[in-house]
Amino acid sequence: MMRVTNSMIVKRTKSNINSNRSKIDYTNNQMSTQKKITKPSDNPIIAIRSLRLRSTLSTITQYYENNISDAESWMDCTATALMNMKDMLDDAYSRVVYGATDELEAEDRETILKALQSLQQQIYCEGNADYARRTVFTGYRTNQNLTFTSNKEAKDEHYKITERFDYKDIDKKSYYANQFDDTSDDAVTKLPDDAQGNPMTDVPVFSEVELNRLRLAYDNITANGNTLSISYTDQATKEKQTITFSADGNTITKQGCTFTVGQGTTPGTDKITATAPEGYFAFPSEIDPALAGANQVQLYKSSDWMVDNNTNPPSVIRNPAVTNPEQPKTVSVNYDAAATPKLATELNGQPISYRVTNTSDLRENNYQIGDNEIVFDQENGELIFKDTIAKKFDAERVSFNFEYDKKGFKEGELRPENYFDCTRYMSDRDDIVYENFDENGNWKTQAIYYNIAGGQQMQINTEAREVFSSDIRRDIDELIDVVSMAMTAQTTVDEIKKKIESGNYSGTDLENLNKWYDAAKKQLDYANQNMHDTYSDYISRFQGYLDTVNLEITDLGGRGERVEMTKTRMSVQQSTFKELKSINEDMDLSDLVINYTAASVAYQAALQAAAKIGKMTLLDFI
Repeated sequence: MMRVTNSMIVKRTKSNINSNRSKIDYTNNQMSTQKKITKPSDNPIIAIRSLRLRSTLSTITQYYENNISDAESWMDCTATALMNMKDMLDDAYSRVVYGATDELEAEDRETILKALQSLQQQIYCEGNADYARRTVFTGYRTNQNLTFTSNKEAKDEHYKITERFDYKDIDKKSYYANQFDDTSDDAVTKLPDDAQGNPMTDVPVFSEVELNRLRLAYDNITANGNTLSISYTDQATKEKQTITFSADGNTITKQGCTFTVGQGTTPGTDKITATAPEGYFAFPSEIDPALAGANQVQLYKSSDWMVDNNTNPPSVIRNPAVTNPEQPKTVSVNYDAAATPKLATELNGQPISYRVTNTSDLRENNYQIGDNEIVFDQENGELIFKDTIAKKFDAERVSFNFEYDKKGFKEGELRPENYFDCTRYMSDRDDIVYENFDENGNWKTQAIYYNIAGGQQMQINTEAREVFSSDIRRDIDELIDVVSMAMTAQTTVDEIKKKIESGNYSGTDLENLNKWYDAAKKQLDYANQNMHDTYSDYISRFQGYLDTVNLEITDLGGRGERVEMTKTRMSVQQSTFKELKSINEDMDLSDLVINYTAASVAYQAALQAAAKIGKMTLLDFI
């Protein structure tokens, strides 16, 4: 039988008291925190489950309270801007419909002109909408406005821009021959001279010249430094080919071979230098174009052929080490010393040349351009040509790249980097190159995605090029032009009529005044009819712009609904995981009170027992 000593009794009593005291302290902590555990060692299973639930709940809260809210705010800002853009296009559309009215008074034209000028300044302003100082329509460049916001900022900007077109972008436009607005006595009391400098017997007949065109996004282009590239399929080889014309018309690149007109050895004569593409050489490398007509070279692969300079004249021989050499290709250009430009070429049998001019020269020459010419009006920002070339472009399904310098913009114009491949020239640091298209000519999307749920992303932005077409401003420019033309034509008629009615003119002067008056009335009739026809044609264009904006509003609304559904789901998940976390970690207050009371009773009992045991000795137990 084991001997129980007083020391053993005291130690056991103290142990029981401390144990009950620890239970009271533990339950007291539970009552303070209302949590089942205060440290992982209290219950590892609850601790592990708590970590998992807290991590999941934190992720859900991030999606629900931050990401989704941020996405909604961004999309709300975008939707507001799109609705404002729609309202402005609705206004523009109503003006176009009004301008197509058969009978308009001078006051009506003035009203339309002022309304369009105001719209022109405001049409893209919604593109600068921002959320939290981030511009919503500029893709990844959220720190930059869509448009130039001041003339001071815009006038010194300088870009090299590349615009892309294809044959489907070609449209028709009417230009005016023999247009006049000079009503001074020197102009309307005399008849003009003809091309040979002889006085005409009648005033020139105002007429319409219909041409085909490709319109750039901007006007007032730098005359030098532009290049036009035309890509097509060679019908003989079925290979993709490109013809590139320089601004001066004296350089043409075809099948990779560059022909350049330069100074010949004899003063006053020309020579044509042929530069082959990499890996080839041109033979001959220089051509003496003494006679007009076709000038051609052969392109030889450098690894398969070589020039033998031991013969007179030099000749091309096969590399002995090559058994199956690549056969040479024939490349030709046309040269005409009397023409401007001197070089031309052919596109699958269609002669074609390129020259640069301006609006003033075209008007002076009544828009008379050659059947085989592509003329770039750098002032108006248009490539114009006749049906002979347009039909060929359509048949061959050609595409175009036009690279040009644009220095100086206007407030409200679109910044090129949001639409085109371009280089922004900087005066104080390195130039900035923007590459927005891939090698196949496809736009590199700048969609911004937010994670709004686990494994679920949503595009929150709308890119500018999907809504803010550069054609809108250019169309408004042309609508303003036809209104201005009608107003100017009316003024011309009125001023000549005043001169006739003044009684200050007689004889030949009065006869000429009447002739100019008849011509002015014809010009006015045409201007009014042209205004009506142009506005009628542009109704469908502005309806198309409205349809585009409405489509983007619908698309944005659809994405917004998906975000809203995800938000509802994440709200439910947040509530569910909060409840699971509470079940795992929290204790019911009634249970805590019961546990604390039980621990307290046990502790008090242990103290009372210890008090009694302390009075006893070993003899009391015996």
